[in-house]
Amino acid sequence: MRYMKALLMLAVLVPAAAQTPSFDVASIRPNQSGPGPSSMHITAGRAAMQNVSLKKILLNAYGIPDDREYAVDGPDWLTAGHFDVDATFPADTPQPRIRLMLQSLLADRFKMVLHKETRQLPMYDLVVAKGGLKLHTAEAGDSKTSAKPGHFEATKITMQKLADLMARQAGLPVTDATGLQGVYDFTLDWSPAADLKLGAGDALTAGGDQGPSFFTAIQEQLGLRLESKKGPVEVLVVDHIEKLPTEN
Repeated sequence: MRYMKALLMLAVLVPAAAQTPSFDVASIRPNQSGPGPSSMHITAGRAAMQNVSLKKILLNAYGIPDDREYAVDGPDWLTAGHFDVDATFPADTPQPRIRLMLQSLLADRFKMVLHKETRQLPMYDLVVAKGGLKLHTAEAGDSKTSAKPGHFEATKITMQKLADLMARQAGLPVTDATGLQGVYDFTLDWSPAADLKLGAGDALTAGGDQGPSFFTAIQEQLGLRLESKKGPVEVLVVDHIEKLPTEN
């Protein structure tokens, strides 16, 4: 009876394993070139990455933007080691399946094991400042944004989109709590040297002679404010991962 149960379990597990998506061919090698430019290109039939950190590969595999590092809890060295990845797959493979292939690659070559959990983490609410909104609505149309350190321009942008962009700058989730509808045009200037890791209230005094901090700039120039709070965030928790991959 016990033998029959084992056979039945095996019959269930084998098809499941066979259906796990994987690349046709994949190589992953440590990159010893040191700090420098990195690249990640996923085109029809090929994934090519050069000098990319293990954490960046992990973020990409789970569809998490690079600027949301708070969404991964793992060893500090995840950003230290860099790798070159070259993998091929059928040209018509959809993006979600390519991500599953990357997840399988990490599990196979780095013996990665992780789980998801929801944690209460610091975040911000985007609200209208006490002095009132300093933006004017624009006519509806295609939105456009451009940015460089200390300067941001937006055309026909919603408050939700602005909250998403502010999350990249602040390094924490930002929720649109303005209640504002429509789209807006604006230009924002601040000092990149200001400490963006401070809480929104403290950061209002940061910058000094260097110019306004990001938090000060959005209040003075846009009439908006980032208010600190805590809220639920889904986090990938890495239970186990090797520093180096198994041989190709």
